[in-house]
Amino acid sequence: MSANLIQHFRLGTLLAAVFALTLIAACQRQDSATSGARRDGIAARADANALDRSTADERQARIENLDYDLYVDIASNSDEFSGEVTLRFDLADATSDLTVDFAGGVVNSIRVNDAAIDAKYNGNFITISADDLEAGPTEIRIAYRHPFSRDGNGLHRFVDPEDGLTYLYTYLWPYYANRLLPSFDQPNLKAHFSLRVRAPEGWTVISAAPGSPAVAADGTALWTFERTPRIATYMFSLHAGPYQVWRSEAGNVPLRLLARRSIAEFVAVEEWFEITRRGMEFYGRYFEIPYPFAKYDQLIAPESTIGGMENVAAVTFGEQFVQRQASDRTQRESRANVILHELAHMWFGDLVTHDWWNGMWLNESFATQMAVLSQLEVTEFTDKWHGFFTHGKQSAYARDSRVTTHPIEMPVDSTDQFHTVWDAITYQKGASVLKQLRYYVGADNYRRGVSAYLKENAWGNTELSDFIGHQEKSADLGLADWTAEWLLQPGFNTLRAETECDGERLRSISILQSAPAEHPILRTHRVEVALYDLQPGGALVATDVLPVQIAGARTAVAVHGERPCPVIVNPNFDDWTYARIELSGGDVRVLAERLGDITDPLSRSIFLAALFDRTKHGDMPLADYADQALRLAEHEQNIRVLEQITASIVETVDLMQRLRPETDAALARLLGDIESLALQRAEFAEARDLKYMWLNMFLGVVSSPAGLGTARALLDGQADIAGVDVSPEIRWKLLIILSRDGAPESAELVEAERTRDPSDFGTKRWLSAQAAIPDPAVKAEWVAELQNPDSVTGLSRQRAVMAELFPASQTGLQLLFLEDILAAMPGLGRHADSYFLSSYAQALLTPMCRRESVALMRAALDVYGDQLDATTLRFLREAHQADTECLALRALQ
Repeated sequence: MSANLIQHFRLGTLLAAVFALTLIAACQRQDSATSGARRDGIAARADANALDRSTADERQARIENLDYDLYVDIASNSDEFSGEVTLRFDLADATSDLTVDFAGGVVNSIRVNDAAIDAKYNGNFITISADDLEAGPTEIRIAYRHPFSRDGNGLHRFVDPEDGLTYLYTYLWPYYANRLLPSFDQPNLKAHFSLRVRAPEGWTVISAAPGSPAVAADGTALWTFERTPRIATYMFSLHAGPYQVWRSEAGNVPLRLLARRSIAEFVAVEEWFEITRRGMEFYGRYFEIPYPFAKYDQLIAPESTIGGMENVAAVTFGEQFVQRQASDRTQRESRANVILHELAHMWFGDLVTHDWWNGMWLNESFATQMAVLSQLEVTEFTDKWHGFFTHGKQSAYARDSRVTTHPIEMPVDSTDQFHTVWDAITYQKGASVLKQLRYYVGADNYRRGVSAYLKENAWGNTELSDFIGHQEKSADLGLADWTAEWLLQPGFNTLRAETECDGERLRSISILQSAPAEHPILRTHRVEVALYDLQPGGALVATDVLPVQIAGARTAVAVHGERPCPVIVNPNFDDWTYARIELSGGDVRVLAERLGDITDPLSRSIFLAALFDRTKHGDMPLADYADQALRLAEHEQNIRVLEQITASIVETVDLMQRLRPETDAALARLLGDIESLALQRAEFAEARDLKYMWLNMFLGVVSSPAGLGTARALLDGQADIAGVDVSPEIRWKLLIILSRDGAPESAELVEAERTRDPSDFGTKRWLSAQAAIPDPAVKAEWVAELQNPDSVTGLSRQRAVMAELFPASQTGLQLLFLEDILAAMPGLGRHADSYFLSSYAQALLTPMCRRESVALMRAALDVYGDQLDATTLRFLREAHQADTECLALRALQ
């Protein structure tokens, strides 16, 4: 594609596409109008694979005392499963039709109150006519079948390429339970589940309650499970296969850990159980409620869509928490975090559940917060709040600065809007704000309020007012204003310290609060303000730490007695509030010389993050930040700060690669220094965790000829790093780097490694290496594959391709395919699942930082915007914003 054609957007193609899409949309609107006709005052449900809030509310008002009796056959067919479910409930109103959610299956028969009926099924839900209903006790029996899933949602089927064994598991959140069974798939219709499963003999079958098998003569077994307590559909589960099973206990609670056999030797079993036991004991004390279910199973699931899922007593985890070498500190911490996060959900989320998806944030934010609090007490990560600042909180600020930002608590009209609110605002910002709430009301008051909330609402559903009401009661504080400021408004504030001095003596300190023009709310912040003085040995010490409640644009800080003018002030010491800090010119000059002299590590991280923010906003050239970060790295000892430094250098180099050629000279100067420092530190660091941290920095930046030569030597065994095992994971990283660069013999090396490592992990990394090849013909083939989602088997493999298709060094190639990537989005949105759509947009629309790419994305928004699904529209808007911001950096380098 020529630059001239790109600059003119090839609008003929775009306009032809939009004309066709407009006709389709008109037909869809006509169909929607027809399907939206009203019966007896109730709007008919739109024909879509989604559940809207109004339908859910109407259904919840009609149904009580719900039970599911489910039989599933997973032994008879390798392509699909069959089942029969009986829904028993009390129906309050039979004057209108009733829908039962069931997407993508086949309905064999339906009986209502033991009478066969001819119900309508549109592929998304079953409609029971009001003529076939009567108020009172009701029984609906549905026989059905459904294909096994390959996208990680519903009942997923995986065949291990190493040994040919088959494994099944479910992922039902938020609206995929209806791919397992016809159901009322909404969180506020909790029900008891009774389950029987016909499975191959020798398999283990797991669900929300204890179960046992009875072996049959035909080589199958019938598993029967105890009736569950009242739980939501999305937290029910059915996992099955020849899993390796380990057993333990936590007090009187049976524990099991399961993984597929080919990775069993790599699972950190005792570590996993120990964290679980300690976490269960901690949560029991904190909530004043013992673990509420009969057992606790944890299953490491192949091709899992997300990191962890809080299915009642049968939690699933992704296989990224298993390493084929000894885990480093980052990996151990990530594993501990997800174990404790999902465990917290057994109380907050499963025992007590949000009424609708607008309340999902509290469920996830609270579990995120509790994972931190528990790690402080039961793991080696006693500085976890520091790690939360450098990782989680920075992702929250980044998400909150996007044009698509939203309040923490916001309406969710339909389940197909899930990906517009499933983000770092729902998790990390929410947890940050809960941290501020805990500090605002007092830690013990906060804990008592949580405990009372859980006890009062056990086995039920709640809304935000229930949680806030218990916090108000426990702290004897009104929180209406706090709720309005923090939970109902988007965006974040910026805090800046302003000092006035007479010579060497301090006259006054004020904290200035600002907000972005588009979200101008100023909040109340309860913080600590730290004043730093230079000590005789050169250290910068927080000699005064003052509690302050910030309100409005300017807040005076009360300082008692005379004191020297501080060298620098941290307006958010210990990071109690959710607000970025702004540095003055004087602050920047001090930090350029003395950032490493600040004695408390978290404050070093807070100031370093503020410097990096300035860099990304264009106030400092990227190369200047890299120089400063490298100087700081020379003497820094704290691993949290080192992790932050190395991660920010990798991000800086990534941006500089995207901004070439303007950054060519700076990269030529810096890359050798960065690569050499990383290798040297990896070689001579004493701690194994530090060795792998520095190695990962090298792998994240390497692109100079000398660095690529070292990468090849490490792969071939011609070079080594003392104390570092070049494991299969590292070998694949090296191969992807060489493939991305088009290095000689890289294709042969990749094929040889595929033979050497036939595992599922190896297969996915082979796909990544293939996608990384810098050849337009290769890119064209993979783009076409991705635009036909059935052609690459399974979402996890599609994601492996997307992850390396357009790395930072290949933005020129990415631009060649941008129009095609954008033009496919409306069609994909009509057929693909939202998890695929989010991955497609995020991976293929990374910043190119060029006028052409910015213009093409703007044109796509203008032409396709109203034809896009909510998920794709969100990520396209964010991609356009990120590309625009990156383009603005070009002139500043």
